[in-house]
Formats: sequence, structure tokens, C-alpha cells
Amino acid sequence: MPILPNNDEEAAVSAKDIVIVAFDGAEAIDIAGPASVFSKAEQLHPGTYRLHIASPAGGSVKTNAGLSIAGTCMLQLLPAVVDTLIVVGGDEAPLRAAIIEQGVGSWLSEAAPRTRRVASVCTGAFALAAAGLLDGRDATTHWRALDLLQKLRPQVNVQRERIYVHDGSVWTSAGVTTSIELALALVEDDLGHAVAMDIARTLALPMLRGAEQPQLSQALQAQQAAGHRLRELIAWMGTHLQEDLSVDALAERVQMSPRHFARAFASEAGCTPARFVERSRVDAAAQLLRRTRWTQDRIASRSGFRSVDAMQRAFVRQHGVTPQAYRGRRPDADSGIRPTGAV
Repeated sequence: MPILPNNDEEAAVSAKDIVIVAFDGAEAIDIAGPASVFSKAEQLHPGTYRLHIASPAGGSVKTNAGLSIAGTCMLQLLPAVVDTLIVVGGDEAPLRAAIIEQGVGSWLSEAAPRTRRVASVCTGAFALAAAGLLDGRDATTHWRALDLLQKLRPQVNVQRERIYVHDGSVWTSAGVTTSIELALALVEDDLGHAVAMDIARTLALPMLRGAEQPQLSQALQAQQAAGHRLRELIAWMGTHLQEDLSVDALAERVQMSPRHFARAFASEAGCTPARFVERSRVDAAAQLLRRTRWTQDRIASRSGFRSVDAMQRAFVRQHGVTPQAYRGRRPDADSGIRPTGAV
């Protein structure tokens, strides 16, 4: 008579094998970001995932940050069938060596057909492209490498203003820290939005960005040339959209006259304070439209707009469509979803 497995054995059988493919010179965060997300998922829901860090030769891998990851599994020794493969990125020379000389590209060609999902982080997209996995698909990569990917692989439909792209069984993400959002999207695909949001809160993410967000945020671009005081102010504004963000209030906060503040902000941030505030509030509203089923009145209030009408006018100026039309073209919005930290 067969012996029934206990709960631990059942969990081991049902757990999905997640493989992160690394190599010498890989970007450290590309590995650590997804690994943290899937390990948190396993902690919160035991028996969900088995995480493997793999490399062409196995053993220790030294990242481009000088951090070494010991005990990686040799690619050829991985389970015959895995659920998800995630190829990380890195600088051009070590990435090329991994793809061509160390055989990652050819290995992917063989492994992908027996894998449910294949994904890349950052320039890891070049490994997928070398294996022919991106031909005829929408895909993205780090913003600095978009043109090169399109040049080397014209068959790929390169998407520029995307955090990550999901096309069939293939997922690609933009640079470095977007690996976290990619991994959360994969978890959400498996376990639902509530679990993904629980992990996002555990990782203390300020907000879970949607796939169609630009790779370089407005706030980051504004901070690039700004002095210390205005960099701090821009960061503060992004988390206080419901407060008074008029020129007078902002000038008082950085102890400048309103006239001097307005000139300094426009010079250093590249746009007027009013334009920056409107864009920030529209971006926040767009996230809530995508991630929730909240009413427009509630979204307007949470995003810092004084009324739905004000939000609608700003939305048309920024996106060329109304909030309702924007929400309607995003089928992945779900009921009951809340942004990270929402109450």
C-alpha cells in the first residue's frame, strides 16, 4: 500500500523551481532583487518556490560589485524541467563571454522549450535574443542598451518606455532595480496580487510601479542637476502629494523667497514647480487607476488633486486621454487592490 506524503513532501513536490542564471561580472542587484522577492514569497507561503542560483560552470560567481555568490549550480546540473528561468545582466564584456564563450546562449536555446517562463533582467535580454527567444516579440532592456538591442536584433520589437514587458511566455525588464518589479509581477502571475503586495510591503517599496512606467522617473531626472536642497525637496514632494505644494509653500519649506525659488527650481529641475507637481500627481493617479478599482473621486483626493475635474484636465494634458479611457485600456486592473502603504 503506497504511503501518503506528509505536508512537507507535498509542498516539495508542488514547489516551482525558479532559476536565476548568473555569471562572473553580473550585476549584483539583478541577482539579489529577484532572489529577495522569491525568497520572501517562500517565507510567507512555504512550499511555493525552490530558488536556484546557477552559472555556466557552477561554484562561486563574482559580481561586478565585487560580491561573490558561493555554491551556484552548474547549468547542466539543473533539474531537467524548471518553471522559470531568469537571466541577469551585466557589463558588455562579461555578458558577451557568458553568452558565447561559456555557452549561456546555446543552453537557453535548449532549456527554453521545456520551461514555462523565461525572463531577463537588464542586459540579460541579449542572452535571450542570442537564443532567438525574442524574435517577433515585444521586449525591453536597460535604457542605455535599447538602441544596441534593436541594432543587433532587428527582429525584436524593442519597447522603450517600459519597466518590464510580458509577451507570451517571455518576460523582459529594464535596468537593475526594475528586477524587483519584474519578480513581483511573476509572483503576482502565480499567486495573485495580494501576495505580491504583501512582499512589496515587506521589502518597504514606496510604490509598485506598473509595466508601462518610464524607465527614468520624472523625479530622478529632475534631481539630476538639482542642488542638495532641491533634491531633498523633490524627494519629499513625491511622498506628500496631498499637501500644499504651491510655490509659496514650497519656497517656505526650503527657506527661499517665492520668486527666487521658482527661478531656481526651473533652472535646476528643468521645469516649473507647478508643472512638476502636476506631472507627479498625474503619475500617482495613473498608478491608482491601473492598480485599483477606486472611484475617480478617491483617486483624485489621494493623488493631491482638489477635484475630479482638475485631475481629468491634467490627465488629458499629460496623456491625451481621460482617466476613464486610460483605465479602460489596462485590463490588468483588479478589484480590491491597494498600492503599497495604502490605508
